[in-house]
Amino acid sequence: MGELYLEEIKNLFRIKEDTNFKEEILKYHDYEVSESLIEVTYEDRFRVYNIFNYEELSNFFSYMDEENALTLFEEMKSKDVTGVIQELDIDDAVDIMQALTDENREEYLKLMDKEHRNKISALFDHKEDTAGSIMTTSFIEVNVNDTVEQAMKKMIAQAVEAETINVIYITNKDKELVGVMSLREMILARKGQFINEVMNKRIVSALTSTDQEDVAEIFKDYDFASLPVVDDSNIMLGIITFDDIIDVIEEEATEDYSRLAAISDVDFDTDTETVWMSAKKRLPWLLILSVLGFATSAIIAQFEGTIASVPSIALFMPMILGMAGNTGTQSLAVTVRGLNNNEFDNKADIRKHLLREVGTGLLNGVIIGIILFIVTYLFLQLTNNPDALKITEVVSLSILASLTVATLSGALIPIVINSFKIDPAIASGPFVTMIIDILALSVYFTLATILIINTL
Repeated sequence: MGELYLEEIKNLFRIKEDTNFKEEILKYHDYEVSESLIEVTYEDRFRVYNIFNYEELSNFFSYMDEENALTLFEEMKSKDVTGVIQELDIDDAVDIMQALTDENREEYLKLMDKEHRNKISALFDHKEDTAGSIMTTSFIEVNVNDTVEQAMKKMIAQAVEAETINVIYITNKDKELVGVMSLREMILARKGQFINEVMNKRIVSALTSTDQEDVAEIFKDYDFASLPVVDDSNIMLGIITFDDIIDVIEEEATEDYSRLAAISDVDFDTDTETVWMSAKKRLPWLLILSVLGFATSAIIAQFEGTIASVPSIALFMPMILGMAGNTGTQSLAVTVRGLNNNEFDNKADIRKHLLREVGTGLLNGVIIGIILFIVTYLFLQLTNNPDALKITEVVSLSILASLTVATLSGALIPIVINSFKIDPAIASGPFVTMIIDILALSVYFTLATILIINTL
């Protein structure tokens, strides 16, 4: 929110007359008010809790993230918190309830009326990060045998509680989803027509067990504003709206970034996060990588004689590892993005991608190898190194081989992981880099042994 709005709303708290205060506050967007509530004093917020009804307060809370909402709930009476939660859209209410402690959740559920308690409890049964866990049960539903006039009356009656009225869902007597139609189609339908004559029978839906990432993919492919959710028997249970999918996309992007950075979780509260909590999130991957690091040490130990005979080759180890790691990470990023965008639907696409990556690594290796041949040779000549030409050959060939192998590895590893139905982002940058370090060192010291030591 702009600083201008924030200051304007803060200034409104100076209004002493409650009627004018409420009237002026409601002129602002609910998001702007929600942001200002976090910034103002407890006394100012307490005034808001007393003046605004539960429905108005829920509009403000619907724009807050769970952490801020829970912070404000601590200031409110339990019955007021319950009243606000009951007025939220069911999917937003479930999100907040899931963020509560078990004790508070049970307390608020007991204070709720039976209808809201049953609705929220039913959504708790669905597995986290699935369509069932993010859907709302508030939607427009009409019967397949209704006339247009009957359906219009039902639509108007349900519109107040519905999450969206842009799409009408048609069910039969068994509550099975049999068709959909837009509000526009409903308005343009002729009087006397039956819904089954004008509805669209080609339905795209999601099962309650469908992963939220797959749901996001459906929204992207079809440009839907909402998507119906059904169970295994095709019973209509709820809908997912585009605003929920925006949250899913943000959540999944954060999760993938976290994995690529080899951190178990990058989402933290700067006010409550301790050093130990931060360390604990990063420690598991660091331990795994440290174990893999022993492999690089073991390789160096295997070629101890090579290093002892020609110490100068150790000078170029950081460069070889750095170049290989960088090109492998680039290939990894391109491949993970392609997998997330479903660009590799068949073996031909995968083969084409791998060949392109190998070609890219080979071409880069040739160009950089030639440049480094000149630079390395001149550098060693200046230091009067007697093995200048042989070391230069090793460095150049190692760069060529390492960049090619690293690029292939960066592309191949996430594809292999994805084939086992595991999120390709788990092939984190540090993990792939460590594997590439092992390969690059093996190539470098093997070439050094063959081209230098064995010819002495």
